[in-house]
Amino acid sequence: MSYRKPSPDRRRQRGAALIVAMLVFALATTLVVAMSSEFTLFVKRGANSFISSQANAYLRGGEDLARMVLIQDTEDDANREAGPRDDLSEMWAQQVPPYALDEGGFLTGSLQDLENRININELAVGSSSDTEQFTSVQAQFIRLLQSFDEPRVSEQDARLILEAVRDWLDANQEPGDFGAEDDYYFDMEPSYRAANAPMRSVSELRMVAYMTPELYLAVAPYLTVWGGGTINIHTAPLQILRTINAKNDLNPLTPVEGEALLALRKDGADLDVGYESIQAFLESPVLEGLELAPGLTDRLVESSDFFLYSGQVEVADRTATLYSVLRREAGRVDTLARVSGSL
Repeated sequence: MSYRKPSPDRRRQRGAALIVAMLVFALATTLVVAMSSEFTLFVKRGANSFISSQANAYLRGGEDLARMVLIQDTEDDANREAGPRDDLSEMWAQQVPPYALDEGGFLTGSLQDLENRININELAVGSSSDTEQFTSVQAQFIRLLQSFDEPRVSEQDARLILEAVRDWLDANQEPGDFGAEDDYYFDMEPSYRAANAPMRSVSELRMVAYMTPELYLAVAPYLTVWGGGTINIHTAPLQILRTINAKNDLNPLTPVEGEALLALRKDGADLDVGYESIQAFLESPVLEGLELAPGLTDRLVESSDFFLYSGQVEVADRTATLYSVLRREAGRVDTLARVSGSL
């Protein structure tokens, strides 16, 4: 049997077929890898979306629970002969332990009174008296700025910041004697304009002239943009209590005087149960004899309508947060604003 040597054309055809086969294999491999990457990305996106939805559901559930607690508190207040009252001994103000979730992780939530702070938007209103330079709210703001050990703020600097805040809030472009309008902010880097409108968030204060980052961090927890400018004496923190002083005195109460006022709210077990009444508060040894501004005493109240719900949930080693502003009115609780985030 004889062996016939393949012709050159046949050898070329076999080589071409081999190259085509290798190209097809390489192309198939590339497609498989690409599809695998796309599938992995699709799965991750789906998982992230599911986890995000799950976390949001838990947080909204916490908000609903907070709403129920406030409604229950309203029903309890309806049975009080002395009228509605909110203090830090009530159920809404208690810090509950983290709630363990079935699939792992936890949920926490708390409520804070927003009517024990100074409403920064109230600073825009000028004094109605020719004999008084500042309104009671503006005087409180000046005292608050001076009440911190660090950073230290002088009365002169506090007045300067107040004027800048007033110019930020008013509707015109005419700067006050020591205020700041667009001409001031155009020189900033980057440049911007004054809002000339009420603040929608306390965080806007960071953009106001003469406000430093350190001072903002110190003062922000005692300010709000919600509510009608009232101060709940039963929940007011120490720093706010120190802003209650004689109408002609722009200095805050001393730390010792503030602590003395705060101590009057506590019972023998050191539980913060609030004052007996507004009258008893005004007749306390610290405030007795002081001539408080009528605008200040008119803003002192014993109950609150605006609250901040703060929720945090951990799901699949990821943490999500929700902050909701709640308003209680006529037996119902509405959500006015929500801000969410994740870590």
